[in-house]
Amino acid sequence: MEKEQKKYEISFLVRDENGQQEITKTLESCQASIIDGGNVLRINLAYQIKKENEAYFGYLHFLANTDKIKNISDDLKLNQKVLRFLIITPPITKMMRMATPRIIKKTFQPRAVERMEIKKPSPAPTATLSNEALEKKLEEILK
Repeated sequence: MEKEQKKYEISFLVRDENGQQEITKTLESCQASIIDGGNVLRINLAYQIKKENEAYFGYLHFLANTDKIKNISDDLKLNQKVLRFLIITPPITKMMRMATPRIIKKTFQPRAVERMEIKKPSPAPTATLSNEALEKKLEEILK
């Protein structure tokens, strides 16, 4: 009795551009059928992996029996061109009613800014004035 095939995704880092062919050969040798995949892109690694500073990143979606995943994983671990890989089961996507995003228009209104006046300190009187001298100054100012 043949088990039902499940959908999987593999993401990988390989040493060269042709490393994706190694992944596909391994999948096909384990009776997995490839659904689709992305382009292989050259990336700089944040840290060295097996003495490599850059690698090629890619991913593939495939169908395989659940008992074959262990064989795929073991084969890829032994392959020298494969730096890292991760096999996951992608989440089931349900048709959900998406809420329409509300567009809220906000007009820019600058906040009222209180202005503080910086008061210059009044110059210190150089000499003290007597009451008579102050009265004369006031009379001059009031005229």
